[in-house]
Amino acid sequence: MTAGNPNAPLLRANSLLATCEYYLRHFEGEREVPGLLADVGNCCDEAGEVAASGDEEAAATLAILRSIAATFALRYAVLFTVACDFDDEDGTLLGGMGKHDKAGVSGPLATQAIQVARAALDADPMDPLVPLYLGHALTWAGDRDGAVAAYEEAMRRDPGDRCARSNLRYLDAAPGRRPSPSEMSHGRHGFALLRWGFWISNNDWDTGFLLSSSVAEARAHIDEKRYTDDVRGESDEEEWDEDEGEWDEDEEDLGEGEDEGAKQTLLQIHRPGQRIAEYDLNARTRAEPGDKPLRIDWSDIPVDERLEPPLPPGRPLRIDGRLCFYGGQK
Repeated sequence: MTAGNPNAPLLRANSLLATCEYYLRHFEGEREVPGLLADVGNCCDEAGEVAASGDEEAAATLAILRSIAATFALRYAVLFTVACDFDDEDGTLLGGMGKHDKAGVSGPLATQAIQVARAALDADPMDPLVPLYLGHALTWAGDRDGAVAAYEEAMRRDPGDRCARSNLRYLDAAPGRRPSPSEMSHGRHGFALLRWGFWISNNDWDTGFLLSSSVAEARAHIDEKRYTDDVRGESDEEEWDEDEGEWDEDEEDLGEGEDEGAKQTLLQIHRPGQRIAEYDLNARTRAEPGDKPLRIDWSDIPVDERLEPPLPPGRPLRIDGRLCFYGGQK
């Protein structure tokens, strides 16, 4: 166990899984993902010492991380060995294991993913992630009824989960009427969520999501990584208008259909049972004289507020159809 921080193995496993998720979502990492997942397994084994000490939240986080790792191992095999679809937007093929995996490569992985997900099902009873992943594994294995029950549980936890809804339709199980988007906080923990846009090619943007157990941790991460510099810097071919005190953006430089909102760096503060507070950090970015870095105005953001109960270290969540990883502590 790491002497300095007993949660270090959980945090390391969380970080490795975040890298795996990026690779798999972009259909990359054929060489890298197996090694990353092996390292995740080692971290989870080490974290078991923390969970065994009686820390219920650490045990729940560990169970969730193991479920993600098992699902990613199955997803990797389906994508790169069997060559079938498997993602967090559309799920996978019903009975794909029997129809397409003639070599039986994915069978043991599906069994493992199902077992580990069932063991983690109650680890966070308000988050849809684990039942969604259980539904994916059961769908691939050909257990329609089990998959429907899992996706229905995911939707009970988050009625707006698009992937669970889409998969229920795919399995001919009517998901019910789509609810209006909720402005209320997600789950039973308090946390800060950062969202920022970044280039993945000359023409395409992606969006990053990062969880922290406090606003102070989120601010420290922003100050270190300078996401607003990336978004509002020279790469966007924008200039600071000293007279207007804002950024001039050349509309002609935007690609056809490009979402300007993807360029935002947003901070959300989630307090259980309360409305989500949202701050556009790009709108709060100010230029400093000379060559100094850009400065964010944090004056009316509650940086020192304690969010209770805080999100446990290393705990991922599924929010707005995306798997969001923890990035608060080091």
